[in-house]
Amino acid sequence: MSDRPQAGLSGNLDLVFSSQPGRGTYLASQSFSAPMHLSKTYWDGDTLLVNVVNQTAGIFGGDAIQTHIKVESGARVLLSTPSAARFHPSQGRESRLEQTFEICAGGSLDVFPEISIPQRDSRSFQKTTIHLEAGGELIYLETLAPGRVASGESFAFSRYAWSTDILVGDRVVHRERASITPDSPSIAGLRAFYPVSYYAGIILISPEVENWKSDFLHATSSLARDLSVKIGVSKLNAHGFSIRLLAENSLAQREGIRRVRNLVYQLLKRPLPNPRRNC
Repeated sequence: MSDRPQAGLSGNLDLVFSSQPGRGTYLASQSFSAPMHLSKTYWDGDTLLVNVVNQTAGIFGGDAIQTHIKVESGARVLLSTPSAARFHPSQGRESRLEQTFEICAGGSLDVFPEISIPQRDSRSFQKTTIHLEAGGELIYLETLAPGRVASGESFAFSRYAWSTDILVGDRVVHRERASITPDSPSIAGLRAFYPVSYYAGIILISPEVENWKSDFLHATSSLARDLSVKIGVSKLNAHGFSIRLLAENSLAQREGIRRVRNLVYQLLKRPLPNPRRNC
């Protein structure tokens, strides 16, 4: 266990991304404090690749981290993490992550973190609020592993909860609330498909969606045919989709996410950015 003080760490990450003709997307403003750290950004000619690093062994009970990301008009950003988010045993104390994203008209943000792994006896809550102006673009990924499966853990955390709100203008287009404990009925629902279930949710909002018609729904239905994965897709009451993925193991989850992202970027007619180019 960690020898941190009982209060935990209070960290922040504040980033603003802008764009200029001839320069592309760049980091216009930055501020962060431990345990958060920002790796050097990398411009691949289309998208600015940004890796956010937690400098400690993971997230501990009592930790509180606030993130605010703004993507201005014309900027295109891939925000990723180089390693899994590990939630450690918390001795009854809850860790809290609050993140806010703002995407201006003509801006694009792809949030592509590594997997979240809540360990035995951990307690965590993540609150996410995303504001898009009309004409903004979002690809947002959330993931959940059942725990340290290789160590014999499966849904042994005390509580894993999240709250997500996505607004286009003043209109809520996606709202999700979840609080999972080992005895939650939702755990039984997950295990009805796979005894050890890995979850992923992808929210896609783009003005380009209206040009896809039914192509996206037809294409996603075939992505999981040779994988131990279940995929469901629903259309949002905006220019977007909600994609849910349930996998038998971490490899199937990763491959399912990769295929969905490949399809999205093919339909957007843009190259799929590689988040490891700037590691």
